[in-house]
Amino acid sequence: YTTFMGHHLEMQTMEMRQAMEPLFHDYGVNFVFSGHDHAYMRSKSMFNRTVVENGDAPVYLIVGEGGNREHHVKYYLHDEPEEWVAVRDKTVYGHGTLEFVNETLAHWKWIMDPNDQDLHFTDDVWLPNRYFLD
Repeated sequence: YTTFMGHHLEMQTMEMRQAMEPLFHDYGVNFVFSGHDHAYMRSKSMFNRTVVENGDAPVYLIVGEGGNREHHVKYYLHDEPEEWVAVRDKTVYGHGTLEFVNETLAHWKWIMDPNDQDLHFTDDVWLPNRYFLD
């Protein structure tokens, strides 16, 4: 899933989603990290292009704002975020940390590059392990 213009209609992208999304869902993947788009996005819980309100599907993250010579993506698909997008940004560089607190919970934090002092974007979310069995 992407909210950014550029790679969303590439054949490889569409084939990958068709092949992998059922496996992610069926095998209990909690979140999927990808890159390639030079931007940041976190989706809501998604399956088959639909928000899963009870959280019983993976969350998709694009973590591509590490920085490179090509700079950020230029355009969003739509001016306003799609209803399935929890958060998105194409303005700052940064990195993320993922801490597995215990068997039931992970903490994801997107940390903005401190050199981008005029911009203020961050993402901080707790991700439950929906498949933990006690």
